[in-house]
Amino acid sequence: MAEVPATEVPQAEKDELFCAYAAMILKDSELDITEDNLNTLIKAAGGSIDSFFPALFAKMCQGKDIEGMLKFGGGGGGGGSGGAAAGGTAAAGGGG
Repeated sequence: MAEVPATEVPQAEKDELFCAYAAMILKDSELDITEDNLNTLIKAAGGSIDSFFPALFAKMCQGKDIEGMLKFGGGGGGGGSGGAAAGGTAAAGGGG
């Protein structure tokens, strides 16, 4: 999505992004993710979205472990396997 101009992003996706970012800000600020708080934050940012999105998003977040969903790190990315050295012979047992 980073390669798409904002004018070409469908309105439904913009609405969803506004709610997602607002919810993350509210969680980080230790505020409740409610319809009113989402609307207040989105309007303060100069956004306007379909009226049903904040209510739907707040209901969807209710009772969920949002903090757990926002934690990064931990898994993946496998490190190097210790493969051959620059010349390739040292790791293979000397080569001589």
